[in-house]
Amino acid sequence: MVHERKNVLLIVPHMPAFDSCIPLMIRLHKRGNVDVKIIVSQRLIKIDARVEQTLKASGVPYVVKSLFGVELFSWLQIARTDCILTHSDPIAFGGKFRPRDYFIKMFKKNVIFIQHGMVQQGLHTQGVLRDVWDYYSQTLLIWADLPNTARGFLAPGVADRLHVTGITKTNLLDAWPNHDKLAAELSNYSRRVLICYNFGFESERYSDQMFENALKVWKAAAQSRPDIALILRGHRGKRHSDIEQKIAKVCKECPNIIRSERHYGIMAMATINDVMALVDCVISHPSTTILDAVYEGKPVAVMNSFQRIFECLPNVDTLDNFTEFIENDNPQTGHVTLRKTYGNLSDNLDKAAMIVEQEMNKTRI
Repeated sequence: MVHERKNVLLIVPHMPAFDSCIPLMIRLHKRGNVDVKIIVSQRLIKIDARVEQTLKASGVPYVVKSLFGVELFSWLQIARTDCILTHSDPIAFGGKFRPRDYFIKMFKKNVIFIQHGMVQQGLHTQGVLRDVWDYYSQTLLIWADLPNTARGFLAPGVADRLHVTGITKTNLLDAWPNHDKLAAELSNYSRRVLICYNFGFESERYSDQMFENALKVWKAAAQSRPDIALILRGHRGKRHSDIEQKIAKVCKECPNIIRSERHYGIMAMATINDVMALVDCVISHPSTTILDAVYEGKPVAVMNSFQRIFECLPNVDTLDNFTEFIENDNPQTGHVTLRKTYGNLSDNLDKAAMIVEQEMNKTRI
C-alpha cells in the first residue's frame, strides 16, 4: 500500500525561532523523506533581509505572512499538517498572544520541540514561574543529557520523551551588511572583547551585588587598558530599565566600553553572531553565547557560573582573572570538552532529522 508523504510545519515569528528550527528544517528538506512547510513572519524579513535570502538559497518551501497571518490565520495550515516543529512548547512556553498554540492543541497535533538555549528555564533550571514543568510536545529534542536536578521538576512522563541529539542551532545568515564599516571603526583597538550579560533578565540568579561587582571590574579593566574595546550586550541585545542608567554612566566614563543594542547605536539590529564576528574573545553568563563562541573558535570565559558544565572554562568574576583573560590568547582547552558534549553540528542535524522522521511515521496505518 502506498502512503502519502508526511509533512512537518514550522511557524517562524522571530529570529530565535529561525535560528533554532530552520537548520533542522533545511536538513529534513535535503534528506527528502518528509515534506516541509514554513510560514515566516513578514516583519522578520523586513527587519533582516538575510532571512529570506537564506530560505531562498536553501530551496526549502516557505510562505511569508503578516503577524495576523502567523497567529490567527495559520489554523488551516496547522489543521492540514501531520506535525509541528517548534522551539516553544504550547504548554511550557505558551505566550499571552499565541492563538497558534490554541489551534495546535485544538487539532491535537503531533508536536516536536527543539531546544533553543544552552541553559533553558523549564528544561535545565526550574525558574520562578512554576514548580512543575509540563510539556505538550510528544517528542523533545535536546542537546545533551539533563542534570538530575532538572529531571526532578519535569512533569511525569516528560523525561521519557527526551531525545539527545547534540547541538542543532547555528547561524545561517550571510555576513552582516555593516560588518566592514564597524570593523573599521573598531580597528583602532588592539583587542575587542564581547561581554554578554543577563543582569536584569534573570534576577533570581544574578543579584544586584553581582551586577555592581561586574560594573567595577569592567570599569577598572577598561581604564587600565584603554586600547581594548569592551562591547557590552544584554540578553538578546535588549535594554533593561533597572540597570540601564548605571551601565550608561560607566560607558560615559570609559569611551572604550561600547554598547551593542537591538535598536540603538552602531550595532543596532546586529545579531549575536554578527557582533561575535568582530571580536577577538567572548565573556558571557551561562548561555548559548558560550557555545556560539566555541563553535566559532573564539576564546571564551564565563562569569557568575552556576553549572558544572562550565568548569572547563576560565572564570572572570575578579579583576585579575578578567584582565588576564582579555589581554591574552588563552588556550582553548575548554572547547574540546564542550565540543565532545555537544557534538558535530552536521551529524547532530542528521540524527535529529532521523528522529523526526521516525516519530512522524509512527502514526502511519
